[in-house]
This record gives sequence, structure tokens and C-alpha cells, in this order.
Amino acid sequence: MSDARTSERRGPVPVVVVAGYLGSGKTTLLNHLLRSAGITGTRLGVLVNDFGKVNIDALLVSAQADGTVSLGNGCMCCTVDADGLADALTSLVRPSAGIDAIVIEASGIAEPKSLIRMVTSVADARLRYGGLVYVVDAAHVDEVRRTHPELDTHVAIADLVLVNKVDLIADESRRSVEELVAQLNTTAPRVATRNAAIDPALLFDLPRRDVQQVRSGQLALDELLLEDAGHAHHEHLHARYESVSFSSDEPMDPRRLARFLERPPSGCFRIKGVVHFDVPRHRQRFVVHGVGGFVRVQREPWGDRRPTTELVAIGRGLDETAVRAELEAAIARPEDAADENGILRVLRHLAD
Repeated sequence: MSDARTSERRGPVPVVVVAGYLGSGKTTLLNHLLRSAGITGTRLGVLVNDFGKVNIDALLVSAQADGTVSLGNGCMCCTVDADGLADALTSLVRPSAGIDAIVIEASGIAEPKSLIRMVTSVADARLRYGGLVYVVDAAHVDEVRRTHPELDTHVAIADLVLVNKVDLIADESRRSVEELVAQLNTTAPRVATRNAAIDPALLFDLPRRDVQQVRSGQLALDELLLEDAGHAHHEHLHARYESVSFSSDEPMDPRRLARFLERPPSGCFRIKGVVHFDVPRHRQRFVVHGVGGFVRVQREPWGDRRPTTELVAIGRGLDETAVRAELEAAIARPEDAADENGILRVLRHLAD
């Protein structure tokens, strides 16, 4: 019998790291994503450092169950440390869980670079790094920078920056904060938010799933959150994303495409799709995922499908003309056939 969790072919599960100093809105973002999961039928795995920060009674009670708990729709919450992260992630992507994405909420004093290194070092083909989302408290950023100057380096390595609480400051102050973030990180998308309300489709793919089937069973965390919010008007507060699609029947040049994936255009958070290379011994279907310069590639047969390239770049503030120009320039030319080692730039990102 088919199951709503397994009815679609599953790719590697993205692991999104959410960081930011205390009070910036990390837990608000997490709760927002869980509410959205209840609406879309998404099954989220959640790892948090401090249960006490999550203002939901049911979750506080669940924390007593050996650190791990499964809640109705598949939302899972675990207390984690450096030693247990790999085991926790591996547990969450077991087939029976049917997880669509994993969100790690770092503690307010965590070092994001160390956490990224831990996630990317997990040797499990079912997982892929989904990016660092850094939440900045726009109302108190100057104060935080004085007491925690390392905030600047944290913002600099982020793949996506949420400038949160913009409703609490004047427009001039908001522009000042956004300019500061742009100076600290010139390429990451910047999203101004109220209550950390962001379209989850910017962070991960939403499933095609029967929501009622997913919700059947015990009352789940996302449903508790929906009730707690009283079906609040969070949907229209979403900071939405932009996407640029590209397709080509001509094969791509591996060296130039790898450069595009490794150095994504300004404002780009994710790149995904399939690629056709007309290179001897490498004419398989290449499935690519890129986020913030981290690239993951898988090979599989084309089967009955006609070899073609279909890519989507996702982010905020994308220059569609520039993105298309870069990809058009990556289409293979006759003289590229002499570059025998170009494919190595792609193969080094193979997940298998």
C-alpha cells in the first residue's frame, strides 16, 4: 500500500542551520516553519539546543522522553551536542520518518562555523547541507555588536540573512541595518521580516502530499502551534522568494557550470536541477544542489528521458538577466571538447 510519505521519490534531505544571538527571533522562525508545516503537509525534523526557549508546553513535556520525540505529523525535536549530532541527523532521515527537511536551531552563543563544519562532515548520502540562515535583531543590532563583535563574522558567512523585527524600527533605521548587513555580506540574500515570517519554500522544497493524510493520528506540534496562534495572519507576512528558471537542450560545460554553482550570483540562496554533460563516460543525468557555495551532485541514468538541462536559482534580489547570462555562457562550445579535466570540477562534488 502506498503511503503519503513515500509516494514521491525522495532526494537528500536538506539540513538548514538557523543561528543568531539571543532574542533575535530564531525560535519565532522555527515556530513559523512548524505552523507552515501543518498547512502544507511538510514533515520537519527539528534539532534544538535549549528546549526551554521554545514557548510551547507540549514540547517542554516531550523533552523528557530521552531527548527525542516523534509528534504525529513527523516533527521531531532532539537535544543535541557536538558528539550526538551525526547520530541525531542519521536517525531523522530513516525511511520510516519521511522527513522533508531538518532545521537545526543553534543556541544564542553557538559558533555557526563550527556547526556548519559538523553538518557538512556527516557522511550520509541521504543528507545535504541546506545553508546557514542568520537572524539579525534589527531593533538591537548596534547593542549586540558592541557586546558581541563576532556578530559581524557570523553574518559574513551566512547563506541567507533575516533582518528581523523591522516593524519595531523606523524606515531610516531599517535601511541603515540593511546597508550594514550588505556591507558585512555582499552576496547572501537579505530578507526583512516581521516575526521571522518567511516563505519556507525559500529554504526547502514543499512536498506534494495529502495534508489530511499527514495530519491523521495524534495531535501534532504544528497543529498545537496553529491553535496557539488562533490561525493568525502570518501567511500574508511571508517574505517571499524569487526564482529564475533555465533550460537548455545543448550540453553544458562542466568547468563553467561548476564555477556558477560554487560561486552563486548575488542574492541566490539555492540552486537545484538536472544537468546534461556531453563528456565521454559522464553522459549520465547529473542531479545538482547548491547552497552558498556548498555543492552536492548525484549521478543517475536518464532512462526514457531525453538528456537536457533544467536548473532553478532561488533567492531574494536576484538579477534574472545576470543569472541567465551566466548560465548561457556555461553552455558547451566545440572548443570545450579539448578540456579533458573540466569534468573533475563537477565530480569532486559527487555524493556517491
